[in-house]
Amino acid sequence: MERVRVVTAVLAALLLLQIIRSVRREHIRVEYSMAWFAAAVLLLGLSLSDAALGWLSRALGIEDASLVLLGVAGVLFIFTFFRFTVVVSGLKDHNIVLAQKVGMLEWEIKRQASELKRLREERRARGAGGSPGAEA
Repeated sequence: MERVRVVTAVLAALLLLQIIRSVRREHIRVEYSMAWFAAAVLLLGLSLSDAALGWLSRALGIEDASLVLLGVAGVLFIFTFFRFTVVVSGLKDHNIVLAQKVGMLEWEIKRQASELKRLREERRARGAGGSPGAEA
């Protein structure tokens, strides 16, 4: 059991360091790092605290505390992955809306460019064959 707790504590500490490093280098935004940070801190706390891990083991009715620690790690990461799945899904929806707006703007630019070209041609045609007072 001790080996699992030590490995979990080391991995949680490494995860914390990697999160901080990634935020400092701007590889990950702070608001997205908070879920990972909270999960790593909770795992580190549980793996280092006999009392907290023992209490959680008794509360869940599981005799082996290392199983509780691994179960908590799994649940934390599943919830963290779910949270980011929701974020990515929202971003996909926003990208679709933005792509539609870009398409509409491109269509409007082409329409106005062709309208401008038509007006210039009409103006040239009026200027070449019409009276000087007929121009707008």
